Amino acid sequence: MRNKLWMEGLATFFLCSASILATTPISVAAILCALIYMGGSVSGAHYNPAVTLSILLRGRMGRRTALAYVGVQLTAALIAALVIGLLTGHDIEKTKDGVAALGDSVFAGALATSVVEFLGTFLMAFVILMVATSRITAGNSYFGIAIAMTVLGFSGSFGEFNPAINPAVAIATALHGLASSLFTDGEGFAAFAKEAILAAKDAPRVALDIFCELLGGAAAAVTFRVLFPEDR
Repeated sequence: MRNKLWMEGLATFFLCSASILATTPISVAAILCALIYMGGSVSGAHYNPAVTLSILLRGRMGRRTALAYVGVQLTAALIAALVIGLLTGHDIEKTKDGVAALGDSVFAGALATSVVEFLGTFLMAFVILMVATSRITAGNSYFGIAIAMTVLGFSGSFGEFNPAINPAVAIATALHGLASSLFTDGEGFAAFAKEAILAAKDAPRVALDIFCELLGGAAAAVTFRVLFPEDR
C-alpha cells in the first residue's frame, strides 16, 4: 500500500505541475503517457480523484483505499501549486487583471464549461475502464497510449474551454496564483491577500467544475457496468 500511495503522489505531482505550466495539450499528454507506464503496474495509475471514483464504483477497489488515493492526489496537487508558484514567481499584472474583474460573475459561461468537464472526464474514465480493467482488453500494452491520446484529443478539440478533466489538476491550477504570492518580493501580505480574495471568488466555479468531473467519472463506471454486467 505504501508504494501505491507514493506512486500516486509522485505522478500526480508531476501531472499537476505540467498542467499548470503547459501551453499546449501535447506536453501534458506526453508526460501523462510516461507516468501511466511508470506507475500502472504499481498503483493502477489513477492520478485523478475522478478516475479513482470510477474504479471504486466499477468494483475494483475498496473505499478505504480509494480515500487514501484521493487524499494523496489532493496533497500532491497542493504541493505542485506551491513548487510551481516558487519557480514561476508572482504575476502582478495577472493579479491586477483579476482584481479589476472582481465585479464580473464567476459563473459566466459555466454551463458550457461544466458540460465540457463532464464529457471529458466521462470519456477519459470510460477509456481507462475499457483498456485497463476490462477482460476484453486484458493484457494489452497500449493502455497508456490510449489514455494519453484521449486526453490530448479532447483537450485539443475543446481547448477554448481549457478543460482540466481532473479535480487534482483543477485545484492545483486554481491555487497556483495564491501559492506564488507566498514567494513574491516587495508586496508580501498584500499580494497574498489579493490572491486569497480572487481564490475565494473563484472557489464556487472550481467546485462546480470538480463536481462535474466527479459526475463524469461516476457516469463512466455506471455505463461500463450496464454495458458489461458480466465483467466484474
